[in-house]
Amino acid sequence: MVNIKEWISGENPTEKMYLLEPYVRVLRSKLMDYVRERSTKYYIILDKSVFHPKGGGQPSDVGWLVADSLRFEVRKVIDVNGVLVHYGRVMEGNIPEIGSEVKSLLDWDRRYRVMRIHTAGHIIDYAISEVYGHVLNTLGAFHGPPNPYVIYEDYPPSVKELNRVEEIANKVVKESLPVKAFFVGSDELRNGVVGAPNLSRLPQAREYRIVSIEGVNAVPCTGTHVRNTEEVGKI
Repeated sequence: MVNIKEWISGENPTEKMYLLEPYVRVLRSKLMDYVRERSTKYYIILDKSVFHPKGGGQPSDVGWLVADSLRFEVRKVIDVNGVLVHYGRVMEGNIPEIGSEVKSLLDWDRRYRVMRIHTAGHIIDYAISEVYGHVLNTLGAFHGPPNPYVIYEDYPPSVKELNRVEEIANKVVKESLPVKAFFVGSDELRNGVVGAPNLSRLPQAREYRIVSIEGVNAVPCTGTHVRNTEEVGKI
């Protein structure tokens, strides 16, 4: 059994490319380290990665790492103290020497579906708050296939209220509003957010990433999103 925290101790944080540009699906990185779990299954660390780890209500990206004769299936990615650990199995060849170049290939169809779902979740946050008359905190969420959901902390809505939520959400989709991400310092957080749930539960950090839907909301989030609400499709 691999003690991952002990193994990654001393490693620099991974450069998380998906935070800057979620549409990048192919990336060349440097192999920083790897450790065998058993048989053909390994944990791999890269200097930078396009793979979003499981967390924040979003499932892990999957895909492949390719180098020379290597073809490695990435089955899941976890974030351990800022270091992204890619877990999977060698499908062909062998893992190259540390320091070698490795090409990352996202399962793009799956990632893009998650991006659409996650942005839909932010839109529904807004629609719910419009119907209820205030921002609702969330108790849980899953922004991925096959069954995405958000659990809100309030009374159950009536059928009429649910229909109104759906109507407002789809109006936002059809308006083709820009979706952008930006970073703010901890002292700027309160001025940077709009209609964001769960602010009292945010962990302490020097910097926060805000995902903004123009004219709708601006929410602290490390997830991947589409560029325009129209890409979400009908909710």
